[in-house]
Amino acid sequence: MNPSIVRLAVVGSRASWGRLLGITAGVAVGVTLALLLWGAYQGLDARDERSSWMSASGEYVVGGDTSQRAVTGDMASLGNDRVLLAPTTDRHEGVRISRFDVAAPTTSGVTIPDIAALPQSGEYYASPALIDRIARVPADELGDRFGTLAGTISDSGLASPDSLVAVVGAATSDLIERPTAQIVTGFTGPPYRASSNYQTVAIVGAIAVLFPVLLLVSIVTGLGAAARRERFATLRLIGATPRTVAAIAAMETAATSFVGALIGVLMAALLGPVAALVRVDDGAFFPADLAVTPFAAAMVVALTVAASAATAGWRIRRAGIGPLGQTKQPQEKTPSLLRLLPLTGGLGLLTATTLAVLAGLPVPRVGTLIIIGFTITTVGLLVAGPYLTLIAGRIMARRSGAAAGIIAGNRIRRTPVATFRSVSGLVVAVFMVSVFAGAATTADGGVIPVAGPGLLPVSTLIQYLEPTSDAADPAETDAELARLAAIAGVTGVVTVYRLDSGPDAGRLLLSADAAKGLGLGAVPSAPVVSVNSDVMTGATAVFTAAEVTDMAALTPSILLLGTDGSTAAIERARTALQAGGVFATGWAPAGTRTDLADDRLESMAASFATLAYLGIGVATVIAGLSLAIATISAMIDRRRMLALLRLLGMNFSGLRRIITLEAAAPLLSVMVLSIGLGFLVAELILVGLTDGGRSVGWPDLRYLGALTASAVLALAAVAAAASRLGKNTDLAAIRYE
Repeated sequence: MNPSIVRLAVVGSRASWGRLLGITAGVAVGVTLALLLWGAYQGLDARDERSSWMSASGEYVVGGDTSQRAVTGDMASLGNDRVLLAPTTDRHEGVRISRFDVAAPTTSGVTIPDIAALPQSGEYYASPALIDRIARVPADELGDRFGTLAGTISDSGLASPDSLVAVVGAATSDLIERPTAQIVTGFTGPPYRASSNYQTVAIVGAIAVLFPVLLLVSIVTGLGAAARRERFATLRLIGATPRTVAAIAAMETAATSFVGALIGVLMAALLGPVAALVRVDDGAFFPADLAVTPFAAAMVVALTVAASAATAGWRIRRAGIGPLGQTKQPQEKTPSLLRLLPLTGGLGLLTATTLAVLAGLPVPRVGTLIIIGFTITTVGLLVAGPYLTLIAGRIMARRSGAAAGIIAGNRIRRTPVATFRSVSGLVVAVFMVSVFAGAATTADGGVIPVAGPGLLPVSTLIQYLEPTSDAADPAETDAELARLAAIAGVTGVVTVYRLDSGPDAGRLLLSADAAKGLGLGAVPSAPVVSVNSDVMTGATAVFTAAEVTDMAALTPSILLLGTDGSTAAIERARTALQAGGVFATGWAPAGTRTDLADDRLESMAASFATLAYLGIGVATVIAGLSLAIATISAMIDRRRMLALLRLLGMNFSGLRRIITLEAAAPLLSVMVLSIGLGFLVAELILVGLTDGGRSVGWPDLRYLGALTASAVLALAAVAAAASRLGKNTDLAAIRYE
């Protein structure tokens, strides 16, 4: 093959350079996103492996000992091969802190990865992010909770750079009564893996983002096939065979795709630190987490180049280019109802899986079935699109009274596959946006506590106390209550009691004076009153007179610390409760109703909400770019027909209407289906994964913004194509007629 002929056929004009740059840029974007998504998938496993020591488990020792391993309050009873561990979740300024209280003798052989020696009582190790947080706030708001800093937990033992983790030394006597206390013989073992639900959601999200990317690469690699027909026709005239012409097209696309893929690899490396900032499952990534191996990058490059070259060569062979510009337009096969089968099958698999889960039937590998069903449904939407486009074209051709509508309708009717291909990226993007937005609504399900009459203020700290058989000295108790009440920003301290038997069983008891101080409503005239226990979780308070009149014999169950609502006051009170010695507070650190609501919100839902709108932005932008490229390519493909219409007297406004209608008809015919299908799929996925525990709700304004952005991008794509009408409809386009 003569290199000069190839050069003239490929880069013979400025327009050819623009086409080549477009292919290169499109492939670069696709490879960049593919590598970042692959890196993120690998990064999740790397994070799980680093933080696996935090999920160490052992034998619970509530009550002080077990039949197999006696443990007393004496540190020596642990020996050198066991430690006592009590994990809890602390908070500061609304952010969670993973706290691990450890009791171990100085001679213990049990170690935590990346910590040389376990901290002793009064010492602690902390992650760099927690150390920075402690340093920037007063000690009585955070630092006093832990003791003296003994060292730093290195990055190799943390899930993410913003992980807040503390390993705090304690005495055995302080931990043994805690319900979370357990005997641990080691902090190493098989890596902790994220829940199958979260992994399923992550894979579904990756597939959802990759579909628009793959469509973009497919559309971009086919860009300009019509623009090169005249050059290829010249090659056919001088004796080139169809196979030779297809080979030239494949070589051209392979070279440009290779350059674009290399640029994509470079962009993925440069954008890795930026992408690592995205928070997934309560934490960002280390930049190294998103780095893919050279072998993986080479595989992505090789597959991209091979697929792009094969697509370009196949399209040129299928175009039937002949000498002197005589091109045989392939006749599209009329789509039939059979194209709806994949869509029906995918929805059927998702529906059957969800119904079986709800019915309590044993369903093996629910996550895998959901992933397969989602993928088949997405492919089915693309397969069904041409049939729906055909129906829209027939209706337009029959009902339209204008020339532009008749021409556009008949063109759609003759080539529904090619017409739908130009808008397929935006159709899939709207489907994915609806899936993302529908799934994200599950994170908003009424978890934010509200304030109002009869409701415990959200600024009140709730401290659940450990039951203890040892009666506290009344003088010490009063002194501790006075100390808490004297904290700056604390407006009151109320002691609440609970009875497990008798007429007031299940309700909370407190003095009438304390109840009036809470300001939650009318209080009966009695020395002691009771209130419904769910007032702590956001229910309206209902007070009644209690049968008990003497509270001296009751054991405190809850402390309520009212604050002025400032963050500093809440954190000072929280720190003071942990540092106190009279009230045993080992059940869990104090929290507000907002904290308790956050505990009930699954991290998978919250993380998915963050990723959802990131995916929406990526999919929408890529789809808009795909539509613009496909619309321009389709117009170039029909420039001969458009030039003939100009020759017959049709003005530019008529041509613009044709271009607009050809893009609008398939969009409108499939868009409503995409929106409804997206929310249905989101509902099936969530219900199937959570056994009916979650479902979609109404989307917020961000979803409407995404749909508006899609419409604006569609209009911009049509406008970009219309701007090239003059250049692509001149008489040169029909000089062989």
